Amino acid sequence: MSGAGTGGVKAVPGAEIEGPPAEGGGAGPAGRKLGLVLGPAIAICLQLVGAPGGLSAEAWWVVSIMALMLVWWVSEAVPIAATALVPLIALPLTGAATAAEAARPYADPILFLFIGGFMLAAAIERWGLHARIALTVAGAVGGHPMALVAGFILAAGLLSLWISNTATALMLTPIAVAVARAMADNGHRDPRLGVALVLGVAYAASIGGMGTPVGSPTNVIAMGFLNERGVDLSFVQWMMLGVPVVVVMLPILWFIVTRGLLTASADDAARGRAVLQRAREALGAATVAEKRVLVVFAAVASAWMLRELVLVKLPGLERLSDMGIAIVGALALFILSSGDPQRPRLLDWSSAERIPWGIVILFGGGLSLAAAMDGTGLSAWLGEAMEGLRGLEPLIILLALILITLIATEMLSNVATLTAMLPIVAALAAALGINPLLLVFPVTLTASLGFMLPIATAANAIAFATGLPSLRTMLWKGFLLNVAGVVAILAVNTLFAEGVLDQPAP
Repeated sequence: MSGAGTGGVKAVPGAEIEGPPAEGGGAGPAGRKLGLVLGPAIAICLQLVGAPGGLSAEAWWVVSIMALMLVWWVSEAVPIAATALVPLIALPLTGAATAAEAARPYADPILFLFIGGFMLAAAIERWGLHARIALTVAGAVGGHPMALVAGFILAAGLLSLWISNTATALMLTPIAVAVARAMADNGHRDPRLGVALVLGVAYAASIGGMGTPVGSPTNVIAMGFLNERGVDLSFVQWMMLGVPVVVVMLPILWFIVTRGLLTASADDAARGRAVLQRAREALGAATVAEKRVLVVFAAVASAWMLRELVLVKLPGLERLSDMGIAIVGALALFILSSGDPQRPRLLDWSSAERIPWGIVILFGGGLSLAAAMDGTGLSAWLGEAMEGLRGLEPLIILLALILITLIATEMLSNVATLTAMLPIVAALAAALGINPLLLVFPVTLTASLGFMLPIATAANAIAFATGLPSLRTMLWKGFLLNVAGVVAILAVNTLFAEGVLDQPAP
């Protein structure tokens, strides 16, 4: 999940990271100015050229609107979320959809699943629960440098399944830097340890976000897109696909970032344990609020995973949805007492206001555009136009889509990249006569793979801002991890995707 604030994080003194930086580098000031003009210019030119045979005027307007939005998304000429409001104006004016039809996708049920997840993450961060969880996990594996890296990777991966990748990196990176400095001050002077720790945290935060629908905005956008096309994935079904990728990639990440570390002694391990112990002691005893947030979090996560197996079979819960579970959890946070007279509730609206509402709007805009493509017949026309691709191997087409997505997401927002790619992916799936999940899932996870450049993700930029990893190191290790990620995604997609579709999704 990306975008939530850092709430109650207690950073380690002397290791503060300023941020979070924006994800995606955009096109720079000149590129934004060019994009601002180029988007409408392309849309106007398309209308002047006229629609190709077999395509209605309304569908051609959707093409023009989509072209304008893509240019603005890529160049970031207008804030990405603001661009997502264009369908509310353009679709009714051009006759491509009524005002009600254009607005309806902005209230898609999956959107509220995401809002509930954001609010749960906000409460976890507000009370610093994620710091305690992370230090507990990192300390459990021991103080040996290789084990320390594994502990931080595991902590970042587990946290980012449920909370913001950016917040995870912001909270864990200062601790990782402090651990590396303390180890050096006490005799273990290996400059590569700090590099391994901060890159491990940054990359694991992005990898962990692939595992659940609420782990990354791209996941929930893809789920909504699939649902519009009759592929109804539940929370558990997404985890059945996403968690195996996480499980495969985290050990590979550990192997890549720990290559070249110096041999450590028993004294080095003792120093590492002492550093983590001091950090845990600095947090103090767990507060009543932390314990109650943990109970709510555990209840919501358990309900998501048990809904299909148990909950919907209980009287009165037959219609319970993943969205409903998320909203019940969010409401509980606003209702339950925190035990702190200064902040009486586990979550208040001032904290909730800081969740990334722009991602919610972006999600709605992408769905509105997709609905207009279906409603005007544009999706069907694109599928017919790509009929000639039926002779190609689906794997070759999928590899091409993955390569395009991977290159784009290294330089641009992964959300904007995926939103731009999904209509193309859906048209190709229709042309090939295959379930769209078999293309959408690998392309979606590929959008989270940007590991080579500091500008690719906020987590990467946070790691680079420490001054520990060089650009050359990030390029090389990020390239290896990108390759491993593509292989893992393809393997999981090939082995499990069709089986997941056979599972019932109420």
